[in-house]
Order: sequence, then C-alpha cells, then structure tokens
Amino acid sequence: MNVSLQSLIDPLVALVREAGAAIEAVGHGALDTQRKVDDSPVTAADLAAHQVLVEGLPSIGSRDWPILSEESASIPWSERRGWSTYWLVDPLDGTKEFIRGSDQYSVNVALIDNNLPVLGVIGKPRTGEIWVGEPARGAWYQASDGGAWESLQVRSHSPLRLVVSRFHRGASTRRLIESLGNVEVEELGSSLKCCRVAEGLADLYPRFGPTSEWDTAAAQAVLEGAGGHLVDCHSWRALRYNAGDSLLNPAFVACASLDGVWRDVWPD
Repeated sequence: MNVSLQSLIDPLVALVREAGAAIEAVGHGALDTQRKVDDSPVTAADLAAHQVLVEGLPSIGSRDWPILSEESASIPWSERRGWSTYWLVDPLDGTKEFIRGSDQYSVNVALIDNNLPVLGVIGKPRTGEIWVGEPARGAWYQASDGGAWESLQVRSHSPLRLVVSRFHRGASTRRLIESLGNVEVEELGSSLKCCRVAEGLADLYPRFGPTSEWDTAAAQAVLEGAGGHLVDCHSWRALRYNAGDSLLNPAFVACASLDGVWRDVWPD
C-alpha cells in the first residue's frame, strides 16, 4: 500500500463528521425503523450516513479500494477474497442507542490492509468527539471540530474498571464480573466502550456475544494505537478481517494489557 496513512486522516475525519451530521439531520422523531434479516434495526439515519461514506471514501486514498459497509454487506466471499486493502464501515454503530434517544452511537470507518486495521476513525455525532488510531504510530482524541488533538495511552487501574454493553450483558460477562469481585462496571454503547479503554479510563471490555467485523475494526485501530489490544479470547491474538466467508467476529476482549488477574478467571 503505497499511501501515507497520515495524509488520509484529515479528509477521513471530515467525512466522518459529515456522516455524523447526516445522522443528526434525520433526527429522532421520524426514524422509520425497519428490520434486517438478523432482526437488527436499521433506520433512515443508518442509510443516510452510509450514503455519505460510500460517496466520499473513493476520493480518499485510492479509488481502487473497495468499500464494505454494514448496509451493503452482501458482497460474496468469491469477490472479497481478492481484496488486500479496503474500507470497512459501520455508518451508525449503536442503532438501538440512537433509537432510544441516547448519544452513545458512533460512525466507524477503518482501513484494512492484509487482514488487519491500519487506520481507524470513530466519530460521536451528538457531541462532535473524534477518536483516531493508527496502530503503527499512535492514537488521538479531539473533543470538538477544530479543537486540539490529545494523544491517547491505555492505563491500568485498581480496582479493575470494566465497560460492558447496555444491551448485551450475557451470562459469561456476569460470571466474569462475579469472579473478579471488587471491580467498577460502566455501561456504554457502540464502539465507545473500546474508546474508553484507549483513553486510559477503563481496563477491559469483554464481549462474548455475536458481533460483526464492522463493529470492531475502527475501534481496534484506535485501541492498538493507544497501546492496548483487541483479541480473540481463545487464541489471544488480534482480530483479523476478511479472512473467510463469515463476517462474524469470535468472542473477544478489548483490554489495556493482556496480563492481569482477569485472565485467571476468564470464563471458558
């Protein structure tokens, strides 16, 4: 990939902000919610952000890079298997949070190269916050458009701080919390849970239930850029992308460090 990743950041941030503005323009009063095949909700806001991103991404980087979006995910493996570099997009991560009127949803865009995220941008439309990660170089946070960029670095805490999903706290997560005992637990939506770890404000985000590759790629880039990890909780290796027909992730954990007492009580 003969492109400077650093040169992509400013136009990508601007495009993520534009997609966020498209979400906010739809508003929460006329959602026209529909159901996809897996029974997950999709709204006009999802589709508006998708349109902004698929129209804008070809002007950033190489026009030859394909785009895989949650809202256009039916591209067959026979075609995808030839991709070495591509955009992986979740136009509105946290649709349930959006529908309920929360601000805990995001726009996620990642650049994948050789099955790994090499650049990720996450935008929080309601507040204007942006997280950027380039695993080989670092991770940064911007509180508002035009604001100063702050460098991100993971940090460990005692007692351990966990972030968990508001809607997907299953039995394995509950067992982990009970086994750890003295922990602080915070509920957050979308990929903002990984951002909390990248910011040094939490240690661990365990996820045992099903997720898709567009849910994690941008967050993985941000977290790795901040010195953390997002790994398959069986192999303890970084998640890989577009490595087969399925676009589902294995169970994973986002963490500040791969060492810690939580590994001793990890549910089977």
